[in-house]
Amino acid sequence: MNRTSQGHSIDTLFTFLLLLSFLLFSLLIAGTGSMVYQNGTDSLNKNYTSRTALSYLTEKLRQHDHTDGVAIGDLDGLPSLILYEEQNGTRYCTYLYFYDGALRELFTQASNSPSANMGTAIAELSDFTFSTESDADRSEPVLQLTVTDMDGSVDTARLHLSAVSVF
Repeated sequence: MNRTSQGHSIDTLFTFLLLLSFLLFSLLIAGTGSMVYQNGTDSLNKNYTSRTALSYLTEKLRQHDHTDGVAIGDLDGLPSLILYEEQNGTRYCTYLYFYDGALRELFTQASNSPSANMGTAIAELSDFTFSTESDADRSEPVLQLTVTDMDGSVDTARLHLSAVSVF
């Protein structure tokens, strides 16, 4: 009789240890999955700002890629991309520039004299630069855009435009 009660206590202990190990293994798997998910979302959020800013800039530039549609100039001494368009016989321009820690956009009549602090912040960045170069294979200028987000991640886009004026 003594043996059977000892057998039952070992069976109970084995079952308890098996369930405990299953629970610990499940918690380990859940914790690891949580860390992988968190790292993935952090990486996506980190690249979101710079990529969104570049996408916005390239789309605006493509919309204005026509004769006298894109110019490089300045706004209050800040290098700016200037996009021109005409609506109902009135000429307007959109300034895209970096000011006060953000990529900014300012839409105004071309005859106005705006200032840099009037623009609307599009994306918080630590830097935005652009430059032009000629492409040996094409007669079109190449505009290179570079954005740096607040974490220091740098993204670059190169656009072939039909006409860019430099002022």
